[in-house]
Amino acid sequence: MADEKNTAMSEELAEGEFNRWAEENDINTDTAEMNEDEMKSFDNMKKKIVKSIASGQSVVNDEGNLEVTLGKNNPAGYAGTALTFKAPSAQAFLGIDNFKDNQNIHKMAAIMSAMTGKDISYFSKICIKDFKLFMVIATFFLAD
Repeated sequence: MADEKNTAMSEELAEGEFNRWAEENDINTDTAEMNEDEMKSFDNMKKKIVKSIASGQSVVNDEGNLEVTLGKNNPAGYAGTALTFKAPSAQAFLGIDNFKDNQNIHKMAAIMSAMTGKDISYFSKICIKDFKLFMVIATFFLAD
């Protein structure tokens, strides 16, 4: 639905787009084997992405990748910029081994960097709302 970029849609249609994105990227959305805490976490993360799609901030492009437009609360040169999140390669996972075990945010930024092609430092400059959305997107690829 890349041609509908930055247009609002119903939550129902947005959830359908989320499901299409998850299927295209082999993201497990089956909650049957999740415990209560895992299901709550999954639902919260899913809602964040569905809300982003419903608002028009994110779209699932023709290749099944999520394209996210940075919000207006970002610095000049960032606001309004669209980033495409592609499934990370195995190399991205190997790269996060270079960070210490307690550097979880750096590891997430490294995964986001691999997914978007932006330098890790890029993510230190964006607003926290968008950064949290990006962390959720990356987390879906890390979980299974």
